[in-house]
Amino acid sequence: MTRSCKIICLFFCIVWLFLSSCENVPEIYTIGVAEFNESPMNAQTEKGLLDCLRDSGYVEGKNVKILIQNAQGDFPTVNAIARNFSTGRIDLICCLATPNLQNCLNLTKDVPIVFTSVANPILAGAGRSVTDHQPNVTGIATRSPFDETIALIRELIPQVKVVGTIYTPSEMNSEYYLECLKSVAERNGIQVVAISVNTTSDLADAATALVGKNIDAVYQISDNLTNLGFEAIVKAANQARLPLFCNQSTEVERGAAVGVGWDFYEAGYEAGKIIPRILRGAKPAGIPIQYMTGAKVTLNLAAAEIQGLTIPVAIIAKADRVIR
Repeated sequence: MTRSCKIICLFFCIVWLFLSSCENVPEIYTIGVAEFNESPMNAQTEKGLLDCLRDSGYVEGKNVKILIQNAQGDFPTVNAIARNFSTGRIDLICCLATPNLQNCLNLTKDVPIVFTSVANPILAGAGRSVTDHQPNVTGIATRSPFDETIALIRELIPQVKVVGTIYTPSEMNSEYYLECLKSVAERNGIQVVAISVNTTSDLADAATALVGKNIDAVYQISDNLTNLGFEAIVKAANQARLPLFCNQSTEVERGAAVGVGWDFYEAGYEAGKIIPRILRGAKPAGIPIQYMTGAKVTLNLAAAEIQGLTIPVAIIAKADRVIR
């Protein structure tokens, strides 16, 4: 064999060894996680998402790179995160709140988007229905179970006539939830008193004003701002001895008497189930938007006592979780 032939053979051997070794190197996907603030609900959602990815075989540093960016409740930063993810080298964006979803939808039609912790994705611009949606987006909607909550309020407080809540006009999901609450309450002969807030520093005064409005209970709707400063609402309800109802188990842990709603760890985990399907080639357009179902009842008996609410043994027995 001539020297030139040997060199050619050696070259092809090196190329073959290189290509063979590349087959064993896993592709590393980059996922951008866009968050609105650092509330307990967000922490639970994020944990569920990351646990599901790990359980699905996606390990940080091995076959996936996860970039988590939190806007700390600042709307210009929400937009900056969306712009960064939509123009950067991101394989998939996961949005953990309505403001993040809105901004990402406005900035990219190409990068796949999976959302969770979003009350009304249709209102946020995701599409026309759970099956007819933007081709690059799908996810888990977490609309609060208002009918179930009002039914339980009536069962626990048969004489209820007026409930109060605080809402955030700058949050689309908050205004949507206020309208949902009013609609369901009206059908049940209950009036809703609502006070608006714009910053967490307004919450204490707003909560104090709310409990002074001759209401029978506080039914705090879910939004990012009130979730962040929920302790101010708890304090006012405790001082006024008014039962505090909510739609998040994390808020029951923080002092609400009764919660009817979702475990947001599960909401994050369900979103995490969708991501591997897309990374493996499925198109978001072919994956219907899902709504959380099977609302869970969480009771905080110590908080109920402070707030003057007696919870019958039968309801305690049926609850999914009881904090004593």
